[in-house]
Amino acid sequence: MKYLLLISLSFLAFFNGYSQEQTIKQSLEYDGVDFKSVNEFYIYGDSKVIGNSVLGEHKVNDFDDITVSNDDVKMKYIDIDDDKSTFSSSSAKLKLPDNLKKITYAALYWTATYSLEQGKRRKVKDSYEYKGDFRHSHAIDTIKFKTPNSEYQTIAGEIIYDGAENPTHAINSPYVCVADVTKILREAQDKNGDYTVANVRASQGYISGGSAAGWMLYIIYQSPTDNPKYISSYNGFALVNNLPVDITFRNFKAVDQGDVKTSLVVSALEGDLTLLQDECAIIKRDGSYQSLSNGSRYQQNFFNSSITNNSLVNTDRVPSSRNTLGFDIAELEIPNYNNSIIDNNMSSTTLRLKTKSDRYYMYFAAFQTEISQDFFEDVVKEKEPVSKVSTIEPEVIRTTQAEVKKNNRKYVWKPPGKKGFDSKDFKMLVAKKPTIFNGVSNGYYVVTNVFSEPYRARKWEAFLIKKGHTPITITNPKNNWNFVAVLQTESAKEAFTKQQELIQEYKFRDTWVLKVNLD
Repeated sequence: MKYLLLISLSFLAFFNGYSQEQTIKQSLEYDGVDFKSVNEFYIYGDSKVIGNSVLGEHKVNDFDDITVSNDDVKMKYIDIDDDKSTFSSSSAKLKLPDNLKKITYAALYWTATYSLEQGKRRKVKDSYEYKGDFRHSHAIDTIKFKTPNSEYQTIAGEIIYDGAENPTHAINSPYVCVADVTKILREAQDKNGDYTVANVRASQGYISGGSAAGWMLYIIYQSPTDNPKYISSYNGFALVNNLPVDITFRNFKAVDQGDVKTSLVVSALEGDLTLLQDECAIIKRDGSYQSLSNGSRYQQNFFNSSITNNSLVNTDRVPSSRNTLGFDIAELEIPNYNNSIIDNNMSSTTLRLKTKSDRYYMYFAAFQTEISQDFFEDVVKEKEPVSKVSTIEPEVIRTTQAEVKKNNRKYVWKPPGKKGFDSKDFKMLVAKKPTIFNGVSNGYYVVTNVFSEPYRARKWEAFLIKKGHTPITITNPKNNWNFVAVLQTESAKEAFTKQQELIQEYKFRDTWVLKVNLD
């Protein structure tokens, strides 16, 4: 029998000896997988996420102790299905809306730490000695999946990351797998109800640092909504320890006026409830980062071993443990008060993961925001995917046409009426506090577009030149966004007049005035 002797303090010294750069591409060469966009949808619809843990203190009972450290729990497989062909199983309930049109995409993820089959420990003076059999050659990429009121199907997934192949992660060997189950859900007779996942492999017993395991089902679906949405999901495998890891979402354009409603779904492994100072933050308009929180997750302990939908713990699961022992799924609305985080017409944002005392593994992130109907129409009309993985299904196009046609008449964009210097818009422009851009000339800038990527700004500049304009591009030094304007002036009246002139044209309907460095 082979034994693995694991001493926590010496491992931690070795573990923290590595350095980590701030961007994913630079940081994951030796202990992770770069995050990549799985797909992007421009859609009238929404998303849902469900999931559950696979390990607990008991085979079927809820685990609600929120004071215990994961190291001190003797982990057992949860197995609720009374089926001798499975060694682990748990379930979660899905409720899709009554006006569901179609399931557009569904992905099943499963993840765990799996270094030993059964870990043991014994007290040695003031610490513990851990030992156990190394994991066997069982396949980690094959599990069983059951839709409501049906039988199990065997699912073979793609291994995104397997820590057993990396010496850095020898102590716990985290892994993550994914399978596209869109066809299975589309063909399911009952789409609402209990979904069960079985035979996810993980380390049982006592493991230094604790063991963790769980599964997640992420679904994008079509249904009537007030505004179309941009929905994008990313996966990878990132160790988050002493330096932050960033994920940037692009290729959208937020609604051009009013409140911008956005939300996130993130999932991680080994976020210990009793260890604090792990954060999930998002960049603000001024370049600083806002730590996210709600009624169930705190700024300094965001990944807290729970499965939550906004401010509520999801209890539509079996078992419905409050403490999921190192497995996290968080669905949350971004607190975008006064559009301080995602502003009108914005086209990118960055999520930042960091910690000071805990360490955890991030493997999934999804972002969605309302987009303007005009922008949606542009994407559909041009039929040019914004990126290689962009997806616009025929059903989305037909849904859009149903939304913009009335009495069988084709939708036609109507320019707004021109407003004078006595209008509320002009008075607000004059009274508005200026944006401070260091190194940028003072003035009112008539901005026609904003880009996070310089090459997109260059393409827009070329378009403006063809239209007879002289582009003026300024850069926000805090986040490097490019603001492409066609006029810079210290006269509010001149800028406002130009803006009112431009918005009469369809391509320039979102033109606005940016006040920079003026008293």
